[in-house]
Amino acid sequence: MTSRSTSLRRQPSQSRAEVTLRAIREACLKILEEEGLKRLTTNRIAEVAGVSIGSLYQYYADKHAIAADICNELLMSELGEVNRLDQQTLLMVQNSLEDTIAFFVREYIARHQRLYRKLKDFYLEMHWHYNFEHYVRRRHPRKLRTVDWLPSALEQHRESINVSDPLLAATMVVNTLEGTLHATLDHNPTLIFEPAFEREMVALILSYLKFANRINFPSQQL
Repeated sequence: MTSRSTSLRRQPSQSRAEVTLRAIREACLKILEEEGLKRLTTNRIAEVAGVSIGSLYQYYADKHAIAADICNELLMSELGEVNRLDQQTLLMVQNSLEDTIAFFVREYIARHQRLYRKLKDFYLEMHWHYNFEHYVRRRHPRKLRTVDWLPSALEQHRESINVSDPLLAATMVVNTLEGTLHATLDHNPTLIFEPAFEREMVALILSYLKFANRINFPSQQL
């Protein structure tokens, strides 16, 4: 997934800077709530925040970077994301493949649900460019990405799956889930709130893991 304007240009070093950043984020949300996406520009955000446009650009390249910062703050504060997911993932891996995949899918979907509720149509505009795992990895370099821990999880349940390359399989699983979520946000965003969406994603991924190498492909014609 590509990333565009999804991080601060510089990190705040003083409490006054933190206040400025908070004012900018709150102004962005206020404009979205009260005036709508069409009125959301960096000039308007600076005006509502009570800061100069120069001050805004010291920290944010564009409005998408502001939105990405809002997403980061929301996920880190509401979920306690890093430690909680690490601990629960380990527990799920020890239980069963089905539990692991169900937990993994549920957390990915829940993340997008929270951000869509918070930013509404603006999230639909910028969701392809937001990468929470990239943000967490920069803040916590030792934090494993899904594609880092999932191959080991698949290895622990090798007797339950039918893939020959756990690393490739993990990449396929992550890309399938992310691609489906982003495509759904583009075409039918409210579908991600349907329980059936989560169930079908779990079934899709488990079917791939359990039956991938049982499919007989026709031989290639030279």
